[in-house]
Amino acid sequence: MSSPQVLSETSAVATHTNPHYQFVAQDNSVETKICIAAGSDNSSALKRKLVNYDHNMRFGVNSISCNGLSLAQFSHKYQAQQSYLFLERHSSIANRVKTKVSIIDLADNQTFTGGEPIVVMVSAK
Repeated sequence: MSSPQVLSETSAVATHTNPHYQFVAQDNSVETKICIAAGSDNSSALKRKLVNYDHNMRFGVNSISCNGLSLAQFSHKYQAQQSYLFLERHSSIANRVKTKVSIIDLADNQTFTGGEPIVVMVSAK
């Protein structure tokens, strides 16, 4: 397993608009960079990366998985609202956020309380 890489790409981490989380790439794949753009709520970089993806945009939106979640679910989990709204429109039903009542493990439910952002290790599989 390679060591984690903090993306120095300006569109991924340095200029992200999600101050609650810092996303760290576990690899240098195009898919992981797309995940970071989605979670960082950098919708312009996200759209640009998806348009330039090897496959068509809709295929990318529905096939890329970020830490085991679809792109829409990943952006929703990290409160990346602009990315989520864009991705939700292009997601298949299976990849959308399910609105239902569920029991949440409070120990795993990290919320932003101010101060330093929460570091999230990201890998696309």
